[in-house]
Amino acid sequence: MIADCCGWSELAGETRKFPELRQRQTADLAIVGAGFTGLAAARRYGELKPEARILLIDAKRIGQGASARNSGFAVANESPGHSRLHTIEGLASYQTMNRLDHAGVEELRRLIALHNIQCQWEDTGSIHAAHDPRNFDKLRHHVAAFKKLGVDAQLLEADVLQGRLGTSFYKLGVESRGGALVQPAMLVKGLLESLPPNVECYENTPVQSIEHAGKGWALSLPNGLVQATQVIVSVNAVFPRLGFKSMRVFPLALTASLTRPLTEQEEAEINQPPSWGILSPRSLGATMRLTKDRRILIRNTGEYRPSGISLKMLAERRKLHADGLTKRFSFLNDSAIDYTWSGTIGISRNSKPVFEEAAPGLFLCGCYNASGVSRGTIMGRLISDLTLGASSSLLDDVLTLKKPNLIPPRPLFDPVAKVKLHLERSAALTER
Repeated sequence: MIADCCGWSELAGETRKFPELRQRQTADLAIVGAGFTGLAAARRYGELKPEARILLIDAKRIGQGASARNSGFAVANESPGHSRLHTIEGLASYQTMNRLDHAGVEELRRLIALHNIQCQWEDTGSIHAAHDPRNFDKLRHHVAAFKKLGVDAQLLEADVLQGRLGTSFYKLGVESRGGALVQPAMLVKGLLESLPPNVECYENTPVQSIEHAGKGWALSLPNGLVQATQVIVSVNAVFPRLGFKSMRVFPLALTASLTRPLTEQEEAEINQPPSWGILSPRSLGATMRLTKDRRILIRNTGEYRPSGISLKMLAERRKLHADGLTKRFSFLNDSAIDYTWSGTIGISRNSKPVFEEAAPGLFLCGCYNASGVSRGTIMGRLISDLTLGASSSLLDDVLTLKKPNLIPPRPLFDPVAKVKLHLERSAALTER
């Protein structure tokens, strides 16, 4: 049976181990969730309040969760869908998110340079590309909308795409610049290792409940209790497990595979193109990468499975990945795949994040709708600003955003979500 083995984490090398949090502890700030948001929040709070005691707590190994399992796009220009731009309100909201995403990319660039983080960072534009002519109008809308918004973007015809990617599969594309490609597990590792000294990290410590207690909050743990003046919850897709946003946020399970490095002969066959990243104009089409270390990544599934992906399901998804690889590169098949894994992202109906003070001293931040590398980084920084009463134009920006729309309660929501995703998968079949 295939194992759920994240290639990014395996290739990033050994990561520092942290203890489980036990007994009774007190802190100025407790942060629940140590992904991009939690790391950014801890860094910002630690820098602004070096005398504070900050506890960063994760239910699993720090750096081994969803932040290390994504496709490694530091997105700066999200797909400009028709529904987001046909009203003044929709246009303003898109522009706000665009400013936040660009700020997140810039913050990561700053930290990578400051701390000399080795993470295969490449300032490479992402390409939205389609195989099926029925999706070409979406791409033409993309490039027109990008140019209207002042985004550096250009339309790429089939011959240009083939030269750029080394495959004739894609027939039309839109390249936009401003974002980057990265090895996410290496990035998380570097961010973790460069935290301020007043941030204490604890792993394999699931928070069981968060309750108001006196002048602060009590976090119940399997083998201890934390009393914190302030709490930031940054658990993204699993907010509902802690009793938050169960009718606003839902999980989407994704699976991906990463091949072995390409051989010299294979490199020659595709004319040794520079690294690239491909996004689909269909939400459940294939995401593809040619990485800096010359591997191909493919992610072409998206499912509503709150209980997660079993190993049997993972093996089935790997076959879909192999089919997608062979469509694009005839020399790649199942035997070329080194790693296959699953991960979970947080989704809202209207693609808006969670960012709020839910109660005095209790802050929630997450749900990035597949843009967590850049968006989680900047919003983690901003949620710490909010806890400390700081002000900035970016904080004003995020506070103006609409909240995630309501979704039906479970179990009513489950069949609705599964049917909708089935329809979208069917529509994206030619792009998988």
